[in-house]
Amino acid sequence: MSKEVSKGHAARLKVKAGVDKAAEAVAPTLGPIGMTALIEFKGLDPLLADDGVTILKNLDFKDPYENMGLQMLRKAALRTSAEGGDGTATTTVLTQALVTEAFKEIANDSSRIREVRERLTDGLAQTLMELAELKREVKEEDIEQIAAISSLDPEVAKLIADIIKEIGVNGVVTVEKGAKLGYSKEIVKGARFDKGLISPFFINDHERKQTVLEDAYIVLVDRKISTNEQIISLLNSIGTGKDILFIADTVESVALGTLAQNAMSKVADIGCVQNPYSASRGRDFLFDMAALTGATVISEERGMKLDEQTAVVCGRAEKVIITKDTTTIIGGKGDPSERISAIQGELEATTSEYEKAMLEDRLAQLTGGIGVIRVGAYTDTEFNAKKYKFENAINSTQAALQEGILPGGGSALAYVYDHVKDPMFRRMLRAPVIQMMRNAGMVEQLEGVILEKDFGVDFRNGHKVNMFEAGIIDPFKVTRLALESAVSVTSALVSMECAIVQEEEITNSEK
Repeated sequence: MSKEVSKGHAARLKVKAGVDKAAEAVAPTLGPIGMTALIEFKGLDPLLADDGVTILKNLDFKDPYENMGLQMLRKAALRTSAEGGDGTATTTVLTQALVTEAFKEIANDSSRIREVRERLTDGLAQTLMELAELKREVKEEDIEQIAAISSLDPEVAKLIADIIKEIGVNGVVTVEKGAKLGYSKEIVKGARFDKGLISPFFINDHERKQTVLEDAYIVLVDRKISTNEQIISLLNSIGTGKDILFIADTVESVALGTLAQNAMSKVADIGCVQNPYSASRGRDFLFDMAALTGATVISEERGMKLDEQTAVVCGRAEKVIITKDTTTIIGGKGDPSERISAIQGELEATTSEYEKAMLEDRLAQLTGGIGVIRVGAYTDTEFNAKKYKFENAINSTQAALQEGILPGGGSALAYVYDHVKDPMFRRMLRAPVIQMMRNAGMVEQLEGVILEKDFGVDFRNGHKVNMFEAGIIDPFKVTRLALESAVSVTSALVSMECAIVQEEEITNSEK
């Protein structure tokens, strides 16, 4: 199949046109006066979206050069979203501005590409150093304000703040569809550990690239599962259409293929997860999960043969969420009280710091609750929009608790403008606050308005305020990720000297 090649600055401008077009769709959502995008879904209700990732995921351009620009911008936003949970509109605006400035630097001289990439790296390091001087740790009263900024909904913010105060900074919060209209919360028994899906063939939530199991059977095994003979008795006993989670040393070979085939053919939703520990720690983990879910560990030490077991040995949980890296068990049906007492006894008796750390980690798994927020809505479209709002606010709040907070409303980036040396990099730093001013319909000039430390503009009323005192704050982590993502994608695009697309995809007007 023949290819079309475009070179030099002309190629970069074609790709940049896609970046600009996509950014213009996302930029109006930025800030407290941000607007929304209405997205068509064939055969379904349209989706009203006010977050960058949702908009970028639903964009697709006919022009292949522009589409490559869109995909690069989407890559930047998705990285920020995946690690910080929010800040996608900020990432989009920063990336567009930085690509514009960087392309100007090499417009007539491609030999400067290496120099510009080095300047991008140095500018990022200096900006993050300056921002670190502005940040401060989160106070309890800040939690609700952080959630409110992300969700733009006081009711959502209060619910998130209440639930995080109950489960702690590192607690797990999930959002589910409720049976009644409105919002409600509940703390349920559950645990999260750092092992994810053994195979992507088990994914049933393709948008989030995860497996979700409802009312799941839990199978705990202290060995490898590799043959059909090992699992056939269990599968027949549990029956078809039932969600199942296998936790074992590993699942491999023919057994993995059979379970994956069952999952892909919708015989059952299945998840296979490797035991996150080995040796005695792995054994302790299985018995902890057994206490949490009511399962019986299928153990060689106890003379149990896997191929003889039935559903009687399975534990149960209301829900299991498995991503690439983590597994969350929600609403285990067991009673871990005896197990908790035993671990507390061991903790009091031990003198080993290493053993103490291990026991405290196990205790946290069994005693830590998981927050469940239930959202009622008339339609799936309405529920999905509200779910995105909750998830963004939850992730933003937890990001702030992890790395601290900055003055919000783009004021932190605008303040460090005068402290960053490179003019190419510093011009990008004011892009978010300028966009928020546009969205708010403000015609005032930026100069002198928000260059005082900790001060900025409350776009809801146009007043200059102390951002911390007004509760207008941004998570440092999200701002850092937005800058890093913008620099990463810009650095990649700056390196491009030619763009190659399939020739038949070129529109007639371009030929």
